[in-house]
Amino acid sequence: MNELSQIREKITRAKRLYEAQILATKNGEVTPYRRSVFEERIREAQKEMRSQDTKK
Repeated sequence: MNELSQIREKITRAKRLYEAQILATKNGEVTPYRRSVFEERIREAQKEMRSQDTKK
């Protein structure tokens, strides 16, 4: 692998980490990563998607 491809990989990893950190924050506060909290957020997102589908 040449240096350019290694640099690109490093940049994409840093970008993914940054995006994950943004997603982990809610209103500027880090949300706790407990399984119950995670599952509840999934349920809420599914409800929102269902309500958007019914509006169409």
